[in-house]
Amino acid sequence: MFRWQARTIQKSPTLVLLALGAVTLALLAGFLVRDQPEGPIDSTGIFLPADSDLAEATDVIRESFPAAADLRVVQILAKGDVLSADSLRTVKDLQTAIVSDPEIAPFLVDEPLYGYVQLIELAAADVGISLDTITDAQVSLGLAQLAQDPDRAELNDLLGRFVARDDAGIPIAGLSLIILDDVGDALGQETAQLRAHEIADSFDASPLDVTIITLAKSDAEGKDAREENLVVLTVIALVIIVVLLALFYRTQSDVHITMLGLGMTILWTLGAISWLSPGGAGIVDPDNILLTLVPVLLISLSVDYALQIIGRYREGLRDDPEPDDDASGRAIARSVRLCGVPVLLAAGTTAVSLLANLSSRFEPIADFGIIASIGVISGWIVMTSFVPAARLVLDRRLAAKGKKPTTRPVADTIPGAAAVLPRVATAVVRRPIPVLSAVIVVTVLAVVAAGNLSTTFAVKDFLPKDSDTFKSFDFLEENFDGSATLMTVLIETDLASNRAVQDLTDLHSTLVDSQRRPNGIVGPPLASAGTLLADWTDRSGQAGDRYDSDVAAAFENLAAGNGAPGEEVRGAWEQLRRADPEGFAEVIDLRANGLDRTIIQIPVAVEDNEALQVLIDELESLWGGASGVITVTGGDALIALITEELAASQALSVGLVIAAALAILVAYFSISRSRPALGLITIIPIAVTLAWLLGAMWVFGISYNMGTALMVVLTIGIGVDYTIHLTHRFLEEHEEAEQVVDGIRNAMTTTGGALLASALTTALGLLALLFSPLVPMQELGILAAVAILFGLIATFTVLPSLLVLWARYHRWRGHNASLASSN
Repeated sequence: MFRWQARTIQKSPTLVLLALGAVTLALLAGFLVRDQPEGPIDSTGIFLPADSDLAEATDVIRESFPAAADLRVVQILAKGDVLSADSLRTVKDLQTAIVSDPEIAPFLVDEPLYGYVQLIELAAADVGISLDTITDAQVSLGLAQLAQDPDRAELNDLLGRFVARDDAGIPIAGLSLIILDDVGDALGQETAQLRAHEIADSFDASPLDVTIITLAKSDAEGKDAREENLVVLTVIALVIIVVLLALFYRTQSDVHITMLGLGMTILWTLGAISWLSPGGAGIVDPDNILLTLVPVLLISLSVDYALQIIGRYREGLRDDPEPDDDASGRAIARSVRLCGVPVLLAAGTTAVSLLANLSSRFEPIADFGIIASIGVISGWIVMTSFVPAARLVLDRRLAAKGKKPTTRPVADTIPGAAAVLPRVATAVVRRPIPVLSAVIVVTVLAVVAAGNLSTTFAVKDFLPKDSDTFKSFDFLEENFDGSATLMTVLIETDLASNRAVQDLTDLHSTLVDSQRRPNGIVGPPLASAGTLLADWTDRSGQAGDRYDSDVAAAFENLAAGNGAPGEEVRGAWEQLRRADPEGFAEVIDLRANGLDRTIIQIPVAVEDNEALQVLIDELESLWGGASGVITVTGGDALIALITEELAASQALSVGLVIAAALAILVAYFSISRSRPALGLITIIPIAVTLAWLLGAMWVFGISYNMGTALMVVLTIGIGVDYTIHLTHRFLEEHEEAEQVVDGIRNAMTTTGGALLASALTTALGLLALLFSPLVPMQELGILAAVAILFGLIATFTVLPSLLVLWARYHRWRGHNASLASSN
C-alpha cells in the first residue's frame, strides 16, 4: 500500500493534489444539505442515556402526567435587605409582572409562586396582615414570633432555607421561584424563561440587586460562549503551531504546506459533520458542546504526522549517495514508505481510542468519538498525501531554478536535543532494571492517589466563569444549599391494595414533616397523591374547604380494615377522582393494563453531587413498597445519574482503548516481525502514563468530569503515537547497529527529536484551551500538557528499558533472528 502511495506521489504529485481538492469540495457540499436542529438548547438533557431507568421514567411521566414532565424553575435571587417591607413588596411585584406576562402565563403551573416572599405572606395572612400594608416593625416582630413558635417550626425552617444571612445573622439575600411547565411546547417554555430575564432587566427593583436564573439563559450563554470561543481557540492554536513550525522547520514553505494541510484536515472534518448532521445522515448533533474540542485537537495531532514526513524527507535528501534531478522524488517516496506504517499505526490507534467512546451511554461523548476519529483519519490521509505531494511539486520547481531544498534535521532545531537525547538513551539502556523499578514505585503511588479522585458534573461547567449566571450559581452554592429545583418522584405500583394506600400515606407523612424528611428537601410536596388525599380527607387541613365526607369515609374504611379487596380500594380512588378529576389526573394514573402510576413533586436544593446522590438514595429507601418501582427524576436527578454513570462509562472506554491498541500492535508485530511481545512492550508505557495522569489529577485537585474523561482516553491515543514511532525506528536502526545501545541511541537522536518537536506542538496547541471561558476546557488543556510530558518521559525511559530487556532475552535464548543477531 505505502509503496504504491509513494510511487504515485513521486510520479504524479499534481494529480494527487487535484484528487485531494476534489474530496475537499465533495465533503464541503455537506453544508448545502445540513439542517439546523430543532428544539431548545439543553446542555444537560442531551447527556441523558436513552436506555437508562431515568429516561424510561421521564417518558412514563410525559405519557401519564404531561403537566409534570418538563418543569422549569425561574429563580429570582434578590441581594440586599430582603426582609424589609418595601423589599418584600418589590419582589412580589416583580413576580406578579412575570406571571402576568402573556408570553409566560400559558406555561405557569397551578400554583407557580414559591419562596421566601410567599412564606412571609402566608405567615402574615395567618394574623390578618396583608403584604401590601405590612411595615418593617411588623415584619421584624412576626419573624421573631415565628422563630419562637414550635407549631410553626416547619414554616420557620423553610424561611431559613430561602433567606441567606451573613455571619452576624443579617439577611443578605432571598430566593423566590416561579415554576413553569412546557405544556407540550418546549421552545415556548424556553422563550418564556428568557422573557422573565427581559422583564427583570426593565423592572426597577432598587435598592435590591435582583438576578434571574434560568436553565434557558445558562444554556444560551453557554452556547454563545462556545461558538465565539471556538474561533478564538482555533486561531490561538493555529498561531502557536505556526510559531513552533517556523522554529522547527526553519523554512517558510514547509510551514505554509503544513498549515494548508491543517486547513484541509479541518475542512474535511467540518464537511463530515455536515454530512452526518440533520439533513444528511442525521447521526450526530452539530451543536454538541464537546465538538468544540475537535478543531484544536486536530491542529495539535495532525502536525505530528507532517513533522514525521518532513523529517524523514530531509533525512532522505541528506543521505542520498547520488543526488540528481529526481533526488527529491526518491526522498519523498522513501519518506512516505518509511513513515507509512508508524504513522498509520499511530493514527489508527488514536482513531480507535476515540471510537471507543461509542461504548459510552452519553450520546455527546459518542458523537465526539465519531467526529474526532474521522478528523484523525482525515489528518493522516492529508498529511501523508498532500504534504509530500505539495513539497515535491515545490522542490521540483526550485530544482528547475537551480535551488536546493533544506536538509537540516528537525531534531537539530530544538536546542540541546541532539546532545541530550543520546545521553538519556545510553543512561537508560545501561540501567534498565533500576529505571523500571523507579517507574513501578511512582506508578503504584499514582494509582493509590487516583483512587481518591472525585467525579463531578455541574450545569455551571458549561458556562463562562466570568458570566453573571456562573457567578449567580456560585453565590447560590455559597449562601444557600445550591440552586433550587423541582424533583419528580415516579412510583409505579398496584394502587388497588391496602398496602399501596398505606405506603403512600406513610411516605407523604415523612415528606411533610420537616424533622423527618431527607436533608435537601426544602419544603413539603407541591403535588402528590398524599397531598391530594389530605386535601379531601383532612377536615382540619389548610384546604379544609375541599373536605369531602364520602372520600374521607372511603379511605377511613381502608385504614381500619385488613386486606380490603382490590375492588374496594379501587372504588375509593374512583371516589377521589370524582371529587377532583383535574387534581387526580395531575398525580394519579389508574391503568387497566400494567402498574398504576403516581408522582410526587418536591422542592429541592443541595450543595453538591454527593449530597444529591445521598438524597436520591434516601428518597428511594423511604418507599415501603416493592423495590424497583420508585424512580427519582428531574434536572438534579439527571446530574446525579450523569455523575454516577460517567466514571463507569469511561472506565469501560479506557479498557476498550487499551485492549484495542494492544490487539492492533500485537497483530502488526506478529505479522511483520514475528515478535508479538513488541506489541505489549509498546503499550506498557501508555498504561504507565495513564496511571501518572490520574494521580496528577488528584494532586492538582482536578475532578473526573466530561472534559477530563475525554483527556484520559486521548492520553492513550496521543501516547501510542510516541511509542509506535520510537519502537519502529529502533527496529530499523537495530538491523544496522552492532549493539542495542547504538540502535536505541540512533532512534532517540532521529525519531526522538522529531517526537520532542511533535510533543511541543501538540502540548502547546492544546494549551490554547486555557483561553476557553469554560473551566473543564481549561482543565483539559492543563491535563493535555501534563499527559504529553508524562508520555514523553515514559517513552524515553520505560520503552528503551523494555526494548533492551527484550533484546537481551532473545540473545539469551540464542535466537539468531535478524532483530537480535547483532547482540
